[in-house]
Amino acid sequence: MISDIRALDHTVQILGTKFEMQIIRVLLQALCSFEQLTAVGSAHSTPELTVCLAQLEQRGVIERPASIYRLTPIGESLQPIFHAIEKQTRHP
Repeated sequence: MISDIRALDHTVQILGTKFEMQIIRVLLQALCSFEQLTAVGSAHSTPELTVCLAQLEQRGVIERPASIYRLTPIGESLQPIFHAIEKQTRHP
């Protein structure tokens, strides 16, 4: 049970904020430039996006080789979580 709680804590830490989760969801579908990611959180400012991207990079979820953002293997490993969430929202 304790290892399950630690795993959950670790996963929540990797997922981050709602905005960061939106970024991950978009990057699960395609590589994106900074400009493309600005459309993800239109309610968020450019500085907020910059901070979120930096935090995701620090946690090892995304990387930016050149000017395109993509998920790392850690980020890719989150796909089943997003798939389960998406499935639940379609079939409550």
